[in-house]
Amino acid sequence: MNSENAKLILGLAIGAAVGAAVGYFLACDNKNEIIDRIGETVDKAKKKISQVINEGIEELDIAVDKVNTLAQTAISRAKADQTEGDV
Repeated sequence: MNSENAKLILGLAIGAAVGAAVGYFLACDNKNEIIDRIGETVDKAKKKISQVINEGIEELDIAVDKVNTLAQTAISRAKADQTEGDV
């Protein structure tokens, strides 16, 4: 099976799944409950994503501080070596 056929079959399967979900949603009596649960799930996902982003930013800040410290140390050593060579 080539790549184009696989993509077509995958697209059809996804379309069928989405169609079935929409059909179920339109036919069910508890639409508001489903919408509320979806909203709660989205809110939880947003909070988790925000938390992960904030943790990543904190880790990035720490890494930047370490790189700056290492760079300053390297610059200081290079200047010291240069000064010793001039003497």
